[in-house]
Amino acid sequence: MIKTSIEKLAKEIGFDIGCSDDVVQADLLNGFCKGISNSMQEANRETQLCYIADKLDNKTSEVLKALVEFIELNEKK
Repeated sequence: MIKTSIEKLAKEIGFDIGCSDDVVQADLLNGFCKGISNSMQEANRETQLCYIADKLDNKTSEVLKALVEFIELNEKK
């Protein structure tokens, strides 16, 4: 697979945005999730999410789990 320049810099871009403010961080997550949601059928998306989860490091898993907790709290409002 040929990688675009943005794909080669994904980790670095993610780190820079991770050090940014909440609005920019939310924009990154919204764009990423919209791309995954719109680019494939639900069954394929579940498989893709499984592949992604398998490649996450511990810090990422911890942050995403904490984010899910806040999402669930916001949904109860």
